[in-house]
Amino acid sequence: MLFYTDPTHSNLLASQGALEYYRDIVRAFYTNSARIPNSNFTPIEAFSKLTAETPAQTSTVSWIAFPKSAVATVAQIDRQRIQLQDEYVEWHTQRDSNGAVTEIIFTTEFVEYYQALARVSFDALVAGIRAVIPGANPTVRELLGTDTDRPLDRDLRFREHLPQNPWNNGEKGILCLSQGANTMSALFTLVHQCGIPKPEIDPAEVCDNVSCLRARNSDPFICIACQNQAQGSRALSLADPVGIKILKLGGIWAVDGERIAIANPDGNRGIWQVSRGGRRAVLKVVPGLTLDGSPITMGTQVSTQLSVGVDVITAPESALPLWARTGQEVLV
Repeated sequence: MLFYTDPTHSNLLASQGALEYYRDIVRAFYTNSARIPNSNFTPIEAFSKLTAETPAQTSTVSWIAFPKSAVATVAQIDRQRIQLQDEYVEWHTQRDSNGAVTEIIFTTEFVEYYQALARVSFDALVAGIRAVIPGANPTVRELLGTDTDRPLDRDLRFREHLPQNPWNNGEKGILCLSQGANTMSALFTLVHQCGIPKPEIDPAEVCDNVSCLRARNSDPFICIACQNQAQGSRALSLADPVGIKILKLGGIWAVDGERIAIANPDGNRGIWQVSRGGRRAVLKVVPGLTLDGSPITMGTQVSTQLSVGVDVITAPESALPLWARTGQEVLV
């Protein structure tokens, strides 16, 4: 069984020769987290070794996309994505020349996807961007912040330049998560730290003792879920493909007063489209579109109705192969 699969459910990484680079990046996160002393975080491979009597279980931890920790107005949250949108989901509000909202683009993709492409070549990186933004024609300066390509550190330069990259900062588009707390590293750290059993503490209090920001929507829910599993003597890991999924857009939606089923692709008139394995979504703001009776004025408004989540896989510690049990992990 292959692990560390393409999170977009496409063959783009493979077609560009970047899939193994991506797997190497993600495998390192799993391995490092599995090495944490006393943590019930377990290598993902172990869950394929279970018997039919004790199969693995996958559950989704969900939360609301609105960044409740932001000390700012809703308008500031909407404009200052890279500074304030910290719930593992970010968005860009597109407006016409009159300031009216035309579409809102949401992303939960981690930058590591594009770094894997960047390790192959500049052309592979551009191909990845065009898969998200058709017709994109980025320059080396726009993507890397330099006048010439730098093959040896292209992936790092791409990552560091994301806030200035016009294909990511909203000037020409939006690609991936860029706010400082929205990283793959932070997600793994949160899960493996909250996976250390602390039976003397209520699971809801563990967040205060690890790298967990209680003020966020996401961190406490993830931490409590992992601690509950750990206190129940269950091994846990981030399900493959690792990442945050766009789950559900709630609220009462209507066009010119006529209700529409926003979550139904066959009945929402193409207004709400989720793609890339649930890592990207676009809301087309057509004339007359309302949410709970109000016109759409910004992405922050929509974020209060948007649920995202992460899949966690678990199994009884006793069901794992010996090499994968807590304290006995044999890792290369």
